[in-house]
Amino acid sequence: MSSHASPPPVPKKKGMSGLAIAGIGCLGLIVLIFLAGGALVAKFMPQIREAAAEFEKDPAKAATMLALKMNPDVEVLNTDDTKREVTFKLKSSGETTTISYEDFEKGKMKIKNSKGEEYTVDASKAETEGMVIKGPDGQIITGGNAAATAPPAWVPLYPGLALQEGGARMQRPDGGVSGLAVGKVAAPSAQVYQHYETDLKSQGYEVTSSFSDEHKAGNIQATKDDGKTILGLTISTESDGQTQVALTYQEAAK
Repeated sequence: MSSHASPPPVPKKKGMSGLAIAGIGCLGLIVLIFLAGGALVAKFMPQIREAAAEFEKDPAKAATMLALKMNPDVEVLNTDDTKREVTFKLKSSGETTTISYEDFEKGKMKIKNSKGEEYTVDASKAETEGMVIKGPDGQIITGGNAAATAPPAWVPLYPGLALQEGGARMQRPDGGVSGLAVGKVAAPSAQVYQHYETDLKSQGYEVTSSFSDEHKAGNIQATKDDGKTILGLTISTESDGQTQVALTYQEAAK
């Protein structure tokens, strides 16, 4: 099915991502706070002053506590300097979590929630390899360079499409996979749209699609295998004249 309804605009990325912050470390985060302006500094000045006083004595603990206290959704429940851990609660969900001072400072954390489920978070190489989260639900990689979150081979990529950083990929224990990939290519958006629409239909996908000649943008939703494989594409023309493809994918375990 194809129509010419105007698709919603693709949101633009703004500012520095959380993964970029993870890559520069805790001291870099504090520097960013000061560069951000007086209002933000004033808001967190008590926490910053307290952390500054503690940094010489225990930098790992000071960095961890500063990050937690700057989150209004966090309530610190207990600190254990013998085990080098802090336990906190998320006010919004009531979930309690324990993390290690040293792991937090290094960008590596082991987190155990109130259900006893353990998750590991590794952001030590966030800028290149992304942040890796492992837990009972599988493994998630988000951010990093394009190779870190590249989609599986079955996901169709337009010829010459250059994947961008900032994607995400989740691998579930049962073999299922889902994710997001974004790329750009020097080809007209209408051409890219037509390629995908034709190619997906030839592969047996059921395709629902729309394209706006006015906005030079289109959307495609494609499913097959009784809904076990799902693709979603948003195709748009960027200010530099290139075409951006934002692609979500999902495949259930087979």
